[in-house]
Amino acid sequence: MPDFNITNLTDQPFNVGINALIERTSMPELPRPYLGASAIGDDCARRIQYDWWCKPELAARVRRIFERGHFFEFRTREQLIEAGFKFSTNPADLEFTALDRNFRGHADGLIFAGPDLPDAHLAYPCLWECKALNGKNWRAVAKDGLIKTFPKYAAQVSVYQRHLNRTNPVLFTAANADTCELLHFVVPFNAQVAQYWADRAAMIIAATRAGELLPRVANNRDNFHCNICPHKGRCWR
Repeated sequence: MPDFNITNLTDQPFNVGINALIERTSMPELPRPYLGASAIGDDCARRIQYDWWCKPELAARVRRIFERGHFFEFRTREQLIEAGFKFSTNPADLEFTALDRNFRGHADGLIFAGPDLPDAHLAYPCLWECKALNGKNWRAVAKDGLIKTFPKYAAQVSVYQRHLNRTNPVLFTAANADTCELLHFVVPFNAQVAQYWADRAAMIIAATRAGELLPRVANNRDNFHCNICPHKGRCWR
């Protein structure tokens, strides 16, 4: 006879037990031997240090979100190619190293030719960057732009433009992970901003190599930035 007292399947021991097994077998990634361009725009300099040197304390669900982003990047590139955009197949066009190989990055793509688009201010060759966002963040980017909504992503793009010497505006694609809608826009190059992020990378690398732990972005462990940080436990211990 059906149990009509069950209100939510997520609370049932069967579901909780399987998810607990998945968590125990979800091994954390090893830290990178270099500071990545994707991390440099974070508000908290200490988190950037931890991201570089420590294993992130990420739940299996968060790792699946990262994997979802890789899927959207792969599928969107395929669709852009079908639409007439020509991507470089040379990995060297996408990778950079700087500061004695302590600072590195890998862009999502380099487009060397494509359709003529009206009023797009897009010139080839140009870098391409793709991010998968939940519906709320996707709508925020569509309304307020990348720099205001996700300055971290804007910093990443700026670093790629500077270090890959590709100063044409970047073609940025935001994929709505809830609805699978795609938003395309260009991000112009700003030399002053790019220099700022390059200098910040040099400062963080120098401090970390010297054993200096940089300040947190917040003074309270219950701050929003700390609550979403995978290093909260070790940072506040």
